[in-house]
Formats: sequence, C-alpha cells, structure tokens
Amino acid sequence: MTETRAESMSAQSAVPTSGRRLEELDWWRSCRIRVIDPAPELSGVLRSFLADLTAAFERGGHRMIPQGEYESRLDVVLVGVSVPDGPGPLADRIVEESTPLMIRVRKEQGRQGTVGRLVAVAEVPERMGEMSHPEVVRVARILMARVGVFTVVFITPGARPGEVAEATLCTMEGGHPTETENIAQGICDRLIAAACAHEVAGRHDVVPGAITAEAWAAARTPRSLAAAGTRMGELGLLPAPHAVHDFVSPRLTRTYLRYLNLQGFSEGMLFAFDPDLDALVVTASGRWGVDKRDLSPGDLVAVDHRLDQGRVRVLAPEGTQPMAPSVEAWEVCALFEAAPTVRIGRNAAGRWQWDPNGTREVPAIRAGLHAHVGVSYADPALIESIPPDRDHYPYGFGCGTDLMIDVARNTLAASRALHDPADRRRYVRWPMLYHGEMALELWGPDQPDESLRGLLDLFDPQALGAVHFHPDHIDQPC
Repeated sequence: MTETRAESMSAQSAVPTSGRRLEELDWWRSCRIRVIDPAPELSGVLRSFLADLTAAFERGGHRMIPQGEYESRLDVVLVGVSVPDGPGPLADRIVEESTPLMIRVRKEQGRQGTVGRLVAVAEVPERMGEMSHPEVVRVARILMARVGVFTVVFITPGARPGEVAEATLCTMEGGHPTETENIAQGICDRLIAAACAHEVAGRHDVVPGAITAEAWAAARTPRSLAAAGTRMGELGLLPAPHAVHDFVSPRLTRTYLRYLNLQGFSEGMLFAFDPDLDALVVTASGRWGVDKRDLSPGDLVAVDHRLDQGRVRVLAPEGTQPMAPSVEAWEVCALFEAAPTVRIGRNAAGRWQWDPNGTREVPAIRAGLHAHVGVSYADPALIESIPPDRDHYPYGFGCGTDLMIDVARNTLAASRALHDPADRRRYVRWPMLYHGEMALELWGPDQPDESLRGLLDLFDPQALGAVHFHPDHIDQPC
C-alpha cells in the first residue's frame, strides 16, 4: 500500500511522548544487570557507550552484577560485538559466532540461573535511523541470528572522540526506535522497560481429547481462518515465514536446531472464537515456520479463552498432539476475558450470528488479527482507533509477556465500540508500539457469516479500503 505524506505525519502525531519517569510507573522494578567486559578489539566509542549505559543503570537504582559474581537471575546482560568496517553492505560484514551468545552466556550462568534479556551492542558507521524499515529489520535479524541474541543496539560514532551520534534498539518483532539526544539514558530506559516484562509464552497445558475428532472436523472456524490467512497473504498483511538457514550457515543452523529446537519464525497471527467448540482457535507458534498464508488444520490450535492462573489451556482434538499456540495467544485470551458478553443464535443457514434473544452467551469479540504493518489512516466511521497509552506504557514490550497482556486489557477498556451499545462500529484497532497492528472484529448485526471477512474488507483496497496500511513502514516514535 502507498501512503501520502499527510497520512504519515498524521499517524506519527497521534502518538504522544510520555514525560513520566519509569520509576513512577507501577510495573517498574529494580533490575540486575551485567555488562560483559568488552573484548580488547572493540573500539573506544563502544567502550565509552557501555560505560555511559552502566552509569545510567546505576542512576536508576539498578544493581550491576560484576562478571564472575554469581547471581541466580540476571535481567539484562549486555555484550559488545564487533562488526568489521569495509566497503561492502552492512549485512555482508556481520561475522558469524562459532557458538551463539545465547547458548554461551546461559551455559556460563549455570543450570539453575536464568538470563532475561541478552543484548548485543555493535558499533557501525551507518546511521540506522536513516535506513528504511525493511532494511533495518533485515540487518538486525541477520546480526541476531549470526551472533545469537534477540535484541541488538546499534551505535554510530559522532564527530568527536568517544562520541555517539545515535543509537538504535532493535527487537526481534521488528522494532527499531532511534535515540539521538541523551542517548545512553534513552537506551537504558527502553531496556529496563523490556526487562520489567516477564515472559508468559510457553506457560500452557494440553488437555488431551478435549474436543472430539468429529467436532474438530466439522468446525467452521479453522476453515475461516485458513481462508483469511490466504487473503492476508494476497493483501500483503502476512510475509513468508523465515527459516534460520536464511540467515546463518548450515553449521549454525544445526546448532540452533539441536540446542534450542529453533527452525525459524513467522510473523503475524489470526484468531477467532468458535461457539460450537466453545473455544478460541489461534494460529500455532511461528517457531516451526508455520506459513500463515497457507494454513492446514495442524497449524491451528484450539484454546480455552479463559486463562487458568495465567496459563493457557490447549484443547487437543482426539488423537492429536497440537503445536504450541502463537506467542500472542496469552494477550488474546486476556482480551476475550476482559470483553463484555453478547448473545448469539443460529440463522436460517445454521450459522451463528448476533442475536439479542439468542441461545448462547459469548465474548463480544468474534475474531481478530495481528500484523506487522503500519497504518497511516483508518476511517473512524467504520473502525475505532485507540491510541497507545504512552503515559503508563511509554515504550513497547515484546509479545508473550505479562506487560503486553496488561497493555491489551488497558487498551480494550478504552474502547467505545466494544462497551457502548450506541456505538455502531463493529471493528477496533490499535498500534502496538514499534512493530505492528492489532485489529478486532466484534459480533454485531449484518456481519458476514465467515469470521474475519468483514475485517479484511476494511484492509482490502478492492473492497472497502477503509484502512490504509503499509508493510514497508512502521512508525518508531520516540
């Protein structure tokens, strides 16, 4: 999709910058941080930046754990890495580590210890803040794969000795905000915000035989999600899955598979509630390279939309062993839990539809999607747009974390379309800071029989075209 300059400016100005200190927020906590001593070959600029970053952590009341001192849990570990200079493209100059840092550092930490966020800091002459979104994401993911981390800070030297002109924090989801003023403090705050979020992905329990084989085979929702995934691929809302071997050598590919069972990743997510199954159906985790543009029944997972003390209950059809659900499943379940309920009934064709006198009571959310795209315009008459709460959540959090669940609940509470019966809109969207969109389809009169068809009509320029999106640009607000 294309965008006008006016649309782009409008989208950026809708996101305010928070003036609050992190220490004032109820989710903030003091963190334990280790900066691994820089290797001798690393530059003075990188060493100076790590020293400034350490000072910023200490000013914020965080505990610095020296190398060699055991600590059962480290919230942030920073490692300086070398990227050779040269005339070639940045991506081609990134050197592959013989052993990924995530394996080496965790081994050094010991079996009983844990490492929260492992961060590589690399000095490069290029200004990441001036690159296009796809280029930054590609370079960052190459470095992540070849070095063995999920977070990277690129720093660019300034004109004076030891000076840093800018620093860009890159995350696996595709975020890359750039700091150009008070740089070390800005990166410190962003890393601490990320470290305050605890991983919840992986906290799931499988209930064997929870759905009969006949009910799963007859369910309409998996077929609706497969059709929606294909359409999203055609529209450009979903990219192809990424394989580990796209970024690293065959040797390192085997290492990731052997020690981390990591084959690749795929972006985006689809989900819909199935009244016949009394279950939420979501796409499976992308770590196995699920192609969400071409979904099979095995690529979909039925879960209870009600979290069980923060854990997701996977409802396995008889005779199957489902894959793990998408990392976003926890926050989606939180959305369904927090939503009001509506009544539905069957129409003449036997399909479920909104009906105030219907026989079933279900969450008011019918379906939704998460896509790594930016949005420059959304018709307010057709879809509600909820701005991020930058006062309480000034920076982004990774998917599959407890704070992202809090953000989802907080955002949903602000929705008029969901909570005000007088609001006629049946769709809600909001930007997820730095890496994409969440959009919901609600139960309501005159909705198409198939889940997600109406929502995707909004994104389809050949249909309603009410949402202008662009996969090649996602705003990175300060």
